[in-house]
Amino acid sequence: MPKAKKIGKILLYVLGSCVLALIITFLLHRPSMKVVAQWKQPPDIPYDNGGPYYMSVVESDLDWRGFPLHVERNYFIYVGRDAGTPSYGHMVKYSFHAFPDGIEQFLQKAIVQWAAEGVTLELQSGHRLFIPKAMFIGGR
Repeated sequence: MPKAKKIGKILLYVLGSCVLALIITFLLHRPSMKVVAQWKQPPDIPYDNGGPYYMSVVESDLDWRGFPLHVERNYFIYVGRDAGTPSYGHMVKYSFHAFPDGIEQFLQKAIVQWAAEGVTLELQSGHRLFIPKAMFIGGR
């Protein structure tokens, strides 16, 4: 009987360790969904009766490819009706490059142009991202 108790304790320890590892892994990979920057559709550019629409840059999960030397945050660009944390709309994963003053300051210099055809994000690095209105109207 003492041997069975030892095996039971070992199995309980292994099971508890696995559950703890799964919880830690889940928490480390969970997106923060923090809105880093946001721009509102101007009233003079109507898309449909459901507006206004917003373009947001949102923090996603962590990029572990550089671990242990460098772990970066992933981001996505969202266009939809949600002014806060996005729930339903068009999302595009986007890789931002070196911004020594932080991403919030980097994005303050960005230009967002709303047009009848869609919305364009222009960054000071020269990158441009155009999202056609068909991708985000109607809550897509």
